[in-house]
Amino acid sequence: MELLDEARKKVESAEVFQKTGNSMPVSFNAGELESVKHVETTGVALRVIDGGKLGFSTTTNLDGYSDVVEKAVETAKFGESAEFVFPEATKTNKVETFDSDVAGLTAKELIEYGEEVIAKLEEFDPDLEVNVDLTKSVGKRRIANSNGLDVEEEKTGLSLSLEVKKVGEDDIFTFHESRSAQKLDQFDLDKPAEKAIQKVKWAQRESGIESGTYPVILTPRGTLVLLVSLISGLNGQNVYQGTSPLKEDLGEEVFSENLTVEDYGGVEDSPSRRSFDDEGTPALRTKLISNGKLKSFLYDLKTAGQSGKKPTGNGVKGGLLGSSDFRSPPSISPTTLVISPGEKKIGKLISNIDKGLMVDQVLGLGQGNPLSGEFSNNVSVAYKIENGTITGKVKDTMIAGNVYELLGRKIELGKELEWVGSVLKAPAIALEDVNVVRKS
Repeated sequence: MELLDEARKKVESAEVFQKTGNSMPVSFNAGELESVKHVETTGVALRVIDGGKLGFSTTTNLDGYSDVVEKAVETAKFGESAEFVFPEATKTNKVETFDSDVAGLTAKELIEYGEEVIAKLEEFDPDLEVNVDLTKSVGKRRIANSNGLDVEEEKTGLSLSLEVKKVGEDDIFTFHESRSAQKLDQFDLDKPAEKAIQKVKWAQRESGIESGTYPVILTPRGTLVLLVSLISGLNGQNVYQGTSPLKEDLGEEVFSENLTVEDYGGVEDSPSRRSFDDEGTPALRTKLISNGKLKSFLYDLKTAGQSGKKPTGNGVKGGLLGSSDFRSPPSISPTTLVISPGEKKIGKLISNIDKGLMVDQVLGLGQGNPLSGEFSNNVSVAYKIENGTITGKVKDTMIAGNVYELLGRKIELGKELEWVGSVLKAPAIALEDVNVVRKS
C-alpha cells in the first residue's frame, strides 16, 4: 500500500484505513416516489505514532499522499500519548458479510419494495401519511499497518426506514419503524408494515395516566432508554478514567439475575456483521453481563493499552451506532450487542400488568445524565396498560429513573428478539417502579 510505505519513511509506525463503497438511496415522500440517487464514497484515514504520540488525518484524494502524511505527522506533535502499538497480523475468523443478491438489486426493485410497504399501510388506512427510505449499499474496508497487519472485508447492506403520520383532530401521531440486513433472505418487508399497523390500532384511542410510580414495559426499540447509559458504563475508557458507576463492580452481581448481555460482531444475522473492528482486531465474543454479574468491559486499542487489558474488538469509526466513517478516528463502541431473551411473549408481559405503560419511543434520547444512569425523557410513542390490555396512546407524559437501580431490581424479558438499528438485538424489558409524570 503506497500510503503506508510513504508514512513509514517519516514515523515510528502507521495504520491506514481505506473505505470504498457505493449506495443507492430511494426515497418516498407522502407515499410518492421522490428521488433515486447513486452515491459513491472513497476515503482514506492515516493514523500514526510518532514520538510516542498519535497523529491523524484523512483524504478523499487517492492520487497523491504527501499532504495526508504531512498532516498526520503535524497533528502528532500535539496528539495524545499512544500507550499502545498497532497489532501484528493475526488469525481472524472470517465471517460472511457479502450477499450477491443484495449487490444485484436494481433501482426498480427498490422502488417496488417501497411501493409494496406503502400499499399495505394505505390499504389499512388511506389517511396515513407514509414516508419511506430504502438504501442498498456495497462497500469494502481495508486496514493495513506497519506491523504487518493487512485485512480486508467486503460488505453489503439493505435498509428500510419508515415514518408514519396519522393526523387527528387535535394532534399528529408520528412514529418510526426500520429494518436492516446484510442478506436479502434476512430482509423482511412485512414485519415493519405489520408493526406499524399495530401501533396505529393501539393509538386509535387516547388514554391518560396520573403521575406516579408504575411498571413499564420497554419495547425492543424502547430499551435504548436504558442502553445509552449502560453502554457508557461498560465503556473501558470511562472505567479507566474512573467515571463509570461500574468501575469497582467487576465480578459482582449488580444487575437482575435475568439480565445477560454479550457483544460479538460476528453474530450470524447481524446487519452490521464483521470479522474485525476498524483497527483490525478480530471480532471477539465478549460476555459483558452474565445472569446479573458484571463480567467485562469494552476496549479499543488505545484504552486497552492504557488499562493494561486486551482489546475486545470494539474500536469503531463513527462511535455508537456508527458506520465506519473514515473521517473519524476509532473509539469504543459495541459491534453487535445482544440481550438474551426471557420466556414470556410480550403479550404475556402486558397481561401481567394492572396499570402501567408500554414505551416504544422517547424524545431526546440520552437526556439526563447518561454516565450516572439518570434519565428523564418525554415519551413520543407510548401506550397505557390497564387490566392487562392496552387501552390507548398517552401524550404529555415523561418517564424518569436510574438505569442501574431499575436493572438491579426484578426485571422480566420478552421472548421475541428484534433488531434495533444495526448493532442492537433486544427483547422487550419489563421494569418495576418507574417514575411516570403526566404534564398538565
